[in-house]
Amino acid sequence: MSVVSFQVRPPSEQERRQAGFKLQKVIRPRRGGETVYVGHGAPAGGSGAGAKPRFAMYRDLAGRETLGFVVRPVGGQSSGGRLSVLGPAGEELGELGTPAKSARWRPRWEIKVPGDRVLAGHGGTLTSWVVFLLLSPLWLVLNLFWAVGGTGDSAWSLPVRTAWRQGVGSPAALKYHGMSERYKVRTDRLDVRLAYAQAVVHRSQGTA
Repeated sequence: MSVVSFQVRPPSEQERRQAGFKLQKVIRPRRGGETVYVGHGAPAGGSGAGAKPRFAMYRDLAGRETLGFVVRPVGGQSSGGRLSVLGPAGEELGELGTPAKSARWRPRWEIKVPGDRVLAGHGGTLTSWVVFLLLSPLWLVLNLFWAVGGTGDSAWSLPVRTAWRQGVGSPAALKYHGMSERYKVRTDRLDVRLAYAQAVVHRSQGTA
């Protein structure tokens, strides 16, 4: 089993200046892994007809080596809250399903991979919610203390740890750890390009 651990971070000013495209995010794997650069839109001629480009993932700041890109299909059954993840040549790698804007309680994220296999992840795992509820009296006391002290700090936040898996009890193919803001993908269960695309969308939609 191979596991890739990574974070999605804003780019540095130097990276912004060097980029040959509109750089939005940087995917930084641990232990000397390949850095991936995320830019607005799609590579030249890559989005295809009837699709709205969202972002592309590059191996280099010049934007010459495309790892993959994400588009929103126009019309058809894949429209609405779904995004298509494509490879460098436009081949379909999978599909992402985003939660409804009105979702407040455990928003649901989906990764659909070839073979109609669907990995679902909910905002806050059941374990993290149980721990949160057990410790909620302590969080309340701490927040009241900080509010009275006027420090402006807060320890209160809803659980955001997320695990994408195929059915209850199955091994998680992708995990997001809210405390460290780190993702871990099992590459034997999920294409790392799909994991990167999901992480970028996940972070860009307000995940803590």
